[in-house]
Amino acid sequence: MGEGLAAAVVSTAQVRFSYVRAGSGPPVVLLPGAGGWQLTFDALVAELAASHAVYAVDPPGQGGTRVLDSDYGYDADAVASSIADFLDAVGLSSVAIVGHSWGGGFALRLAELRPELAGRLILLAPAGLDVPDVWEFRLLRLPVFGELAARFTSVASLRHMLRKSFARPDRMPSDEVLRSAATALRHEPSLRRDMLRVERGVRWRDTERDLGLIGCPVLILWGDRDRYFPVRLLDRFAHRLPGARTRILSGAGHSLHDDCPAQTYPLLKAFLDSPMEDL
Repeated sequence: MGEGLAAAVVSTAQVRFSYVRAGSGPPVVLLPGAGGWQLTFDALVAELAASHAVYAVDPPGQGGTRVLDSDYGYDADAVASSIADFLDAVGLSSVAIVGHSWGGGFALRLAELRPELAGRLILLAPAGLDVPDVWEFRLLRLPVFGELAARFTSVASLRHMLRKSFARPDRMPSDEVLRSAATALRHEPSLRRDMLRVERGVRWRDTERDLGLIGCPVLILWGDRDRYFPVRLLDRFAHRLPGARTRILSGAGHSLHDDCPAQTYPLLKAFLDSPMEDL
C-alpha cells in the first residue's frame, strides 16, 4: 500500500467492502478494472489526494472485498447496486467516479440505476458496451478451467495479463505486487469464488441499452495502443453519449492512467476541478 493510504472496511447488507482512503476535499471514488484491485490506483490516489478525498474501492470479486449474501446476483446490476450501497454506507452522494475498464462499466451502470449518486464520470477505456471480451477472460468462464486457472494463479500469468494492458512494460507493477495478488488468489477460496462468479455473470447489454439515461458530465479517455478494448469503441460511446468529452491518448495502452500518467492526469484533474456549469 502506498504512503498516506488508510485501509478501511465497511459492510453493507450484501458485501463487506475493502477500500483505501486518502486526502481531503471534494470526494472522488476510484473503481479498478477486472483483476486490477486497489493496487492499480496507488499512484493516482497519491496524485489526487492533494486536493480531493479519494476512495479507492475493491468491487465484489476483487482484492479484499467479499460477498456476504448467498443470494447475491453477481451480474452488472448487482455489482453496480452494491457499489451504490457502499457510497450510501460511507455517506457519499453526487460524487465524481473514476472507472477503469470494467470499473468504468460499473460506473456507467451505477449512473443509470442511481443517477443521484453520480455527479460526474471519468471513464478510462471503459467497459459497458455489448461486445465480446478478449479470449483470456472468456477462458475464465469455462467450467473447471476457470477454477484451475484461478487456483494456480502465478506471477507469470498475472504478468502476461498486465503486459497486454501496457504499451510501456517498464510502467508495469513490480513482481512483489503481483506476488501479493497471486498469493491471495491461491489461498483465499472466497476471493476465487467471487471473482469467477462476477466474471461469469457480468454482461453489458443493459448498460449499453440504457446509456441515454446518463445525465451527468462524462469524460472518456482511451489509449490508441489498447489491446483489450480497441480504441474504435470510443466512437460507439460517443454516438450513444453525445454530450461526453472524449480524448484518444497517443502511445497509451489499456491501463492508460499508469501507462501514460503525464497525459492522463492533467486531463482527469482538469475535468474533476471544472465548475459544473463549464461541463
